[in-house]
Formats: sequence, structure tokens, C-alpha cells
Amino acid sequence: MKRVTLLMIMLAATVAYAQKPVKPSTSKILSLWKDGKLAEAKEVADVTVTGEKTSTDGKAWYYRGLVYASLDTTSNASFKSLANQPLATAIESFAKADQLGKAGSEYFISDPSSVVPVTKSQQLEVLCNYYLNKGINFIQQDEPDYEASIASLEKTALVSEKAMKTYSNDTLTYYVLALAAQNSDNYDKAIEACGKYFAKGGNSKDAYIMLYQIYNGPKENKEKALEVVREAKAKIPGNSDFPRLEIGLLIDLNRVGEAKTGLEAAVAKEPNDKILHFYLAYANASLKNKSEAIKHYNAALRIDPNYFEAQYYLSQLFLIDVDAVSKEINNLGISAADDKKKRELFTKRVTLCEEAIPYLEKAEKMKAPDRDTQIDVLEKLSMMYYYVADDAKEKVVRQKLKQLGVED
Repeated sequence: MKRVTLLMIMLAATVAYAQKPVKPSTSKILSLWKDGKLAEAKEVADVTVTGEKTSTDGKAWYYRGLVYASLDTTSNASFKSLANQPLATAIESFAKADQLGKAGSEYFISDPSSVVPVTKSQQLEVLCNYYLNKGINFIQQDEPDYEASIASLEKTALVSEKAMKTYSNDTLTYYVLALAAQNSDNYDKAIEACGKYFAKGGNSKDAYIMLYQIYNGPKENKEKALEVVREAKAKIPGNSDFPRLEIGLLIDLNRVGEAKTGLEAAVAKEPNDKILHFYLAYANASLKNKSEAIKHYNAALRIDPNYFEAQYYLSQLFLIDVDAVSKEINNLGISAADDKKKRELFTKRVTLCEEAIPYLEKAEKMKAPDRDTQIDVLEKLSMMYYYVADDAKEKVVRQKLKQLGVED
């Protein structure tokens, strides 16, 4: 047993001794790489860039970058296992090649099928596009893999940022990266990608919308969302979406005065836009400008007679006055003076209810957006009928509420 073991050790030593040492050779790196012999090409490249006479050869570093880039993109599992983070090594090699190269010159290789050489810039463009296409394909497949898409797109960004002066698809890369990150709920990465997209000259409406949605949604930062929308409005002045989004955010932020100014300008440009009239009415209502609010709710309804929201909010303007009188009645005492005042207020409330009822009746005949809103309209209408002592109509409304599952 000992003899066998000793023999095997000796044999192994003999084989190891018999192996030819790898020698530095810049030209051999390229020939092995062209032949698809990546293992041998890597071995020669690593030795060449550390050789005493060849470590300052820019071409050796350039060819080494090609070899390691191929190790990162190959589908051959045995090649993939030859190096950890081969793309990072490729980028380092290309950077070293540029450092050693002559200013104003470009590395290239000859293509046997063409008389035109293939430059390093062209090769890196192809490499970036390879990762970009993979990233897009991961999103477009039947079951999108957003994490895989992000990983591939980040390689595109890494190569273009670290190894290239310009990349023709830089804005597309960051746009798709932002999209993949948003869909994977990685909102910080999506925000960062959008920032780089804009910095590279991107100006797509969809990118601004994406950023707005992130800040107005999961990030819960309406001030930042407003900042994004205003930048988009300045960069894309012909787009009508961003002024509306700005108005909505201003209203949400209780900056109604600013919203009103923007709405008046928007209505002047688009007088037949029912939504703009609706928001301008809402802004005026918030600022207690009842007559202007009524004017613009009615304008919205003239454009679209079935505009439920406009009819509903128009009716609320009259219900506010009814509620105010009701509270005043409830706050009165039992003295003779209070009793007299109460009778006056009852009469006033009936008058206000009679004014409000037609608006509510119109809203009730329209299609409400949901069951809760339908119930709300019916309950308010029932209360108005109660105040004016119209028992017959109140009974009809209560029956409708019962059918909706609302008990007395």
C-alpha cells in the first residue's frame, strides 16, 4: 500500500515537472482568445501582464481585458469557473491599457472577414449592448425576472461608466434599470437610476412619471414629488399631464392658493376640460369662494352632464350651509329668546334644504363610483327630506337604503 502511494506521488511530481511553464506572450493571448481557448488565454494573459518585460505593454492589458470579458459572457460553465468577478478584472485591464497607451490612439484587433479593424470602443459598445439586451429580455419574458434584469443592467452601467468615454445607449440603460428597480420595489435604486438617466440627457415623460409615482406613493414625499413634477413641466412644456399633477399635489399639500393660480391659467388654455374646471371649483370652495366654485362645477357639468363628482361636490356646497344652521340650532338653549331664534333657524334651514335638494337628486340619479358613495348621497338626501317634512320622498329613499343593506 505504501509503495502504491509513493509511486502515485512520484508520478504526480513527474507530471508536474513535465508541464511546460507558461511564458509571457502578448500575441499568444490574442491568438488563443480568437481560437476560443479561454482557459489558456487567461493563463497566458495573467503571466504576461506580470512579466518583467511585458507588464508595461498596453496591448497585453487590452487583450487580457478581452479575455476576462469573454469569461463573463460565456455560457460555458467550465470557463465561468476560471475567475471570480471577471468583468471587474476586464475593466481594470482596459483601464491599465489606456494608461499605458499613447494619447489619442485606440487599441484594435483585425477582423479576418473585414479590412476594417475593430476598435476597443466598438468592442465595449457591443459588450454593453449584450448586457443591456439581456436586461431588457428579463423584463419582457412571460414571467419577468426584475432582479436578474437589474444585475445585467448594472453590468452595462459599470462598463459604460468605468471603461468608455461615451455609450450610445446610456440613457436607455438607466431608464430600463429604473423600471426594473421600481417593479422590484427597490425604490432607492430606481431613484438613483432616474437621476443618472436625466444627467445623461434623458428627457422622457415616462421617467418623470415613474419618479413622481415613487415619491407620491411608497416614499410618501409629496414635496419631492412636486419638485419632480415642476422640473418635468419646465423640461417638457408642451405636456398637459404635469400641470395637472402639480395642481393635485398643491391641493394635497394644502397650498390651494398656488393651485388656484395654476388652474386659472390652465382653464384659460383649455376651457373645455371638465377636470380643470372641477379642480378650480374645488380650490375656490376650499378658499370659501362659493360663487366661483358653483360657477366652475356648473361649467364642468355643461361639458359632461354625467360628471358625478362635479354634481356631488356641487351639492356639498349647499349642504355646508345646512350643516352650519343645524349646529347653530343644536347650540341654542331653552330660553324664550333661544326658542324664537330656533324657529327662525328652522325656517332658514328649510329654505337652504329646498335649495340643496335638486343638486342631491341629480347626483342620486347619476352612477356613483362605488356603493359607499351611493349610500352617502341617499343618506344626505333622506336628511334633507326629513328637514323639509317631505315624508313620502323620505320613505322612498329609506327603502333604497334598505335595499343596499342599510337599516334604519
